[in-house]
Amino acid sequence: MNLSLFYPKKDQCDTCCSHKAGNVSDTDYQLHLIRKTEAQSQKDKEKTETDASVEVFTMDMQSVLLCPYLKASALYYKMKLKVHNFTIYNLKSKEGFCFLWDESEGGLTADEFSSILVDFLNNNIDTAVTRQVIIYSDGCTYQNRNSILSNALLFVAAKTGLVIFQKYLEKGHTQMECDAMHSTIERQTKNREIYSPAGYVEACKTARINPRPYTVIQLDHTAFRKYSTQPYFSSIRPGKTAGDPQVTDIRCLMYEPEGSIKFKLSYSEEYQLLPRRMIRQPNSTDCFQQLYYAKLPITKIKYSHLQELKCVIPRDLHSFYDNLPHL
Repeated sequence: MNLSLFYPKKDQCDTCCSHKAGNVSDTDYQLHLIRKTEAQSQKDKEKTETDASVEVFTMDMQSVLLCPYLKASALYYKMKLKVHNFTIYNLKSKEGFCFLWDESEGGLTADEFSSILVDFLNNNIDTAVTRQVIIYSDGCTYQNRNSILSNALLFVAAKTGLVIFQKYLEKGHTQMECDAMHSTIERQTKNREIYSPAGYVEACKTARINPRPYTVIQLDHTAFRKYSTQPYFSSIRPGKTAGDPQVTDIRCLMYEPEGSIKFKLSYSEEYQLLPRRMIRQPNSTDCFQQLYYAKLPITKIKYSHLQELKCVIPRDLHSFYDNLPHL
């Protein structure tokens, strides 16, 4: 019956593997395990929190999706269009949100992720009920742990009156509920032919039926704002001199409506005020300029390869590839 045991593929933690190889001391390894346990325990506790005034989310970026996605041999050794899927999962309501865009509409900078998160909080949080928002993520610096995103979340806190918490899981042990969204979407696309980014939108919408389908938003270049132009804090590093804590040492951040940022270097300690001078006070009327005013050009060779792949793509989609801007 072609039945066998399934062994899931899973990347192992670098620190755990290094300790196994004898390159990390027992003391450092035990601290690593303590940080991992503290973070996961805190998330599990807040996941079952019954207070309706607290919303808890996890967020992460799915592995790059390629378009077109076919089994045709013409695709081998050809460059394809990259499609990005940023996912947010509500731990209480079990709602999943997918934000998709291709490389001609935007990049992967802190401004893109800040734009998505700000719009999500503005459109999906009922401030009449919710007073606190907790967001769990990995510690990726360009994506989740940087001053641009912190300034954007501080702006949302000042505008809405919400107290926003950012909490980071231990590196190598960042398994989250939104990762299940990625697995569900990958299963849905495994045996499907996808000719354009719109095909991934449809795949995400139909990837889950119960308890409810994922909410899918397809983004274009007009959706992204430049949150790096009006900083309230120039840095979120807790220390100032050599040997002081780095940005990567931060485990929790708290953004208050009054305009302050507090941090923790460990889940077990109390929040401390960020020892940084504020450049200016956040204001709910602050306006952020558009990040892109036109689509982004792809490389000439990628455009050429995509043109060659039109032989296996339906004719009604040829215009999408013809109109891609290129160098």
